[in-house]
Formats: sequence, structure tokens, C-alpha cells
Amino acid sequence: MRVAVRENGELVEFYIESGGSSFSPGTIIKGKLIAIRKELNAVFVDIGAQSAGFLPLNDFYLSLPHRDANEEGLELLVQVKKEPYGTKGARLTTFIAIPGRYLVLMPFKEAYGVSRKIKKDKDRKQLKKMARELYTDGMGVIVRTASSGENIRVLKSDLADLKKTWERIEKKSKSVEAPCILWSDEELSIRMTRDLLDDSVSEFIVDSEEAFRKIREYLSRKKTSLIKKVKLYKNHIPIFNHYWIEQELRSIFRRKVYLKSGGHIVIDETEALTVFDVNTGSYRGKKTTEEMIFKTNCESAVEIARQLNLRDIGGIIIIDFIDMLKKQNQDELLKLFKRQLRKGKARYKLVPRLSPNGLLEMTRERARKNIAKRFVESCPYCRGKGHVLSAPYLLSRFTTWLEKKGKSLLNTKVRIIANPRVAIYFEKEGKNTLEYSCVKNKMHIEIIHDETNPMELVEVITYNNEEVIKEEI
Repeated sequence: MRVAVRENGELVEFYIESGGSSFSPGTIIKGKLIAIRKELNAVFVDIGAQSAGFLPLNDFYLSLPHRDANEEGLELLVQVKKEPYGTKGARLTTFIAIPGRYLVLMPFKEAYGVSRKIKKDKDRKQLKKMARELYTDGMGVIVRTASSGENIRVLKSDLADLKKTWERIEKKSKSVEAPCILWSDEELSIRMTRDLLDDSVSEFIVDSEEAFRKIREYLSRKKTSLIKKVKLYKNHIPIFNHYWIEQELRSIFRRKVYLKSGGHIVIDETEALTVFDVNTGSYRGKKTTEEMIFKTNCESAVEIARQLNLRDIGGIIIIDFIDMLKKQNQDELLKLFKRQLRKGKARYKLVPRLSPNGLLEMTRERARKNIAKRFVESCPYCRGKGHVLSAPYLLSRFTTWLEKKGKSLLNTKVRIIANPRVAIYFEKEGKNTLEYSCVKNKMHIEIIHDETNPMELVEVITYNNEEVIKEEI
């Protein structure tokens, strides 16, 4: 299932779910303590996954102040904050939060509050008053954005549903052995309806009759008028093609993203950090150099914020803007970038100013696996390095091999097996060199095209009477 969010004609968010992961964010698990590593500020918990879950040490101590912290095998309730990624286990918390349409219930946290996305003071005061009224039984509540304009009865109904969910989780936790999954969040179509559908949405279009029915049933239970915004797509053209989303999605995989002015951004990702490099490229305009640079930087700031959301990039992020001389332009650029970042859901930290070299450093929280990584795998040609040995270099390596073998190749047959791109280069550009070796050593060279061969792997088989020798160049 795929969900695309468009704003002002542009793709701004993208979600995908195949149903393969049991440890997606929000999952509540009865886990078992494996080890406490104070030097790593970490507690490792068996949650039934391939890798142990990671729980911050402070989180652990705050949630269990009266228990023996060194008790191996201690059972505890945890919730997934970040799903497992690569060799890293899931990041966990003991502060359980169960989301509803209008509220978030926090069974272990005695507090109440209002979503930080609600900006207007008048709305915040009104909703905070409601939150205070809903705060009972020592369980915390957070009033969500969708609560704006709703009456207290609707919120109380949502709270009652959440409390029933928590009761079922508690009951199950007492009857099962750890590790065991106690509760998983709703499927993607319902989560997106719950979390995204509000008054700011003009249309909520679904191309699956089954998902359409489930969404309408969910909204009917919540007694909201927003149900009229949900529409079933019936066109014979696939929905993502009709709305030009399939084409926009390609930008998720590109290393280079072009700007309207002619400039471009180069995105390089490593395991530790992501770097955005801004370039003026083929910019054409009548502005002075400083104005042109400022315009390109502003365009890139908007696009970088969009790509961070689309790709769900997390960790350390370095942005290399084009150097600007005027401090006023630098300040304006930072303000613009902050405004764009606030549109996303992820938490972030941004350094207060650009470095003297025009670098901006930030960190961004990521709850799910990088979107692009869900679609790609390690390249069999470059073996994940991002580059391959060139055909000219491989030819030079092969000629060196011929020289090294010398007279041992007399009267032999040599078969070269290579990727077609490399094989064609050997045949065309290496023709004279190979023909010279054949005449010199009275040998025969045969070149075989093999599409399954990695680009930088050249296999050489030497046939000498009854002896066959296979080597790799």
C-alpha cells in the first residue's frame, strides 16, 4: 500500500507498507531484559526480533525506579520508537503512547498537553482546558490537531476507546511470556486517515474499494463530517499515473535534483551522515552574482526540506550552501529553511548560523527506514561502493597479466568472460593490443559477453592441452 501527500501541486510526503515488518513504530511488546551497558548508556531488550532492541538507560531507570535494575530476564513493557534498520535493533521506550483520532493516551505518564502543531493561542487554551478535564485515572493525554472544533463529548468517546485498548493490552501482558507482541498500530490506510485527514485536506482519494470501505467505517465511528472528503477513484488509469505522482517519485532515487532556476542539489548519503551540495549549475538570469546565489540558495532550501520529508532522511545532515557575502541574506535563508522544516513531522535540531564556509549542520529524527532504501538494494556491479573500475583500467590490467604470463601462453587458447560493456571495449579499443599478443604467443583469444558478470570482474580461462586454468582479473 502506498500513500502520497500533495501540497500546492507538489509531492511532499510518501509512505509505503508491505506488511512484512512486525516491529514498526508504535508496536507495544512485552520484552525481556538481556543486559545493561552503562558505558553505552543503553539497555538491551529481547523483543523477539533478530537483533535486540535498544532502550536508553535513563528511560529504563525512570520507568522502573523501585526494581532491581540488574535483574537479568526482567520483563518489561516497551514500545517501538524506531523500527530495526540494517544491523541495528529497534529503538524502544517504556513511555507507552496509544494514538487515537483526537487524543493520545499515555498510561504511564501523569501529564496532559496539546499537540505542538496547534499554533493559535486561542485554540491552545481551549484545547488545554479540555485536556485538563480528560486527565483522569493518573493516565496522561495529549490533544491532537484533529480535535480543533470538536466538542468534549467526541473527545471523551475517543478516550474511552483508547482506555479499552489499554485494558486489552494489560490483560494480554499478564497471560503471555516474553518476548511477545501485545499490540500493533492500525494498518496504513487507517493510520493515514487518523493522522492526516483534517480541515486542511481538500481531497482524500482512494483507489481500493476495500480500503475505501474501511476508511468510511472508521470515520463513521468517529462521527466526523470529514467523511465527505473521502472519494473512491474509478478511472482506468492508475491513480499515481493520473496525478503525476509516479514521475515525481523518481526524485527519491536521484543523486542530483534540479531546481527551477537551473541550479541543482547533489545528495550523497553515507551510513553516518547525509550531505546536500548546492550548485548554481546552468542558472540564467539578469540578477547580480549575490542576488543569483541568494535566489539559488532559497530555492534549494525549499527543495532540501521537501527531500528530507520525502526520503525520510535522519541522523547528521550537512548542507553546503553557496557562499553569500551579505549577513542579511544568510539570516533570511535560515528563516526560510526553518519555516520549511516546521512543515514536516520529524523533530530536528539546527545550528543557529551558517559556518564561514557556508555550511549548515543539523540533525533529524527518523522513525522509519529511509524510503529510498525500501526500493533499492546493493548494486551487484559495484557491490555497494557506488563506482566500478573502468573498462580502460581493466584492459590495462589484462595486458599486464598477458606480459606476466609471457611464454607460458604459447600455443594456448584464452577465453575472456566479461560484462558486455567491458567486453565491447576489449574488442574495439583493445583490438590491436590483443591481436599483437595473439601473433607473438601463437595463441587464440575469445571474448564472451556475460550480462551476469559484475562490471569490474573479468574472468580468464586458459586452455593448454588438457590443462584448464581459471583466473579473475
